[in-house]
Amino acid sequence: MRHSYSLDHFALLVRDLNRSVAFYTDILGFEPIERAGSANVRWLTIGGLDTIHLIEGDFGATHLTKDTHFALRVDDLDAFVADIVASGVTFYDWPGHVGQIGVRRDGFRQAYVQDPDGYWIEINDHTRAVAGR
Repeated sequence: MRHSYSLDHFALLVRDLNRSVAFYTDILGFEPIERAGSANVRWLTIGGLDTIHLIEGDFGATHLTKDTHFALRVDDLDAFVADIVASGVTFYDWPGHVGQIGVRRDGFRQAYVQDPDGYWIEINDHTRAVAGR
């Protein structure tokens, strides 16, 4: 049986909730969602109904590599890169070259950034307009 899926939310364990909220709001532009609940959890909207849940807790057993990442698409990758560079955020291509935008095998361009806890975030131009070229 086939189902139709869409992203609802993803959750990340973080060391310092305020530092992570600042990164995701100030650098990526996510918006806080007001909600009652645990003092160690914050929800941010990515756009539409899609959200990220940041949960402060014991980070000790967490192991991060670039292979474990999440990806976001943007309409204008060059404008995104200019914005993060102006904010002092370093970006990389997949092999790890600083300041380089990479090209995936399917032709979409991508850049990687890391959040304060070391999670890798792929930002790409995988949009319908680019897919149709």
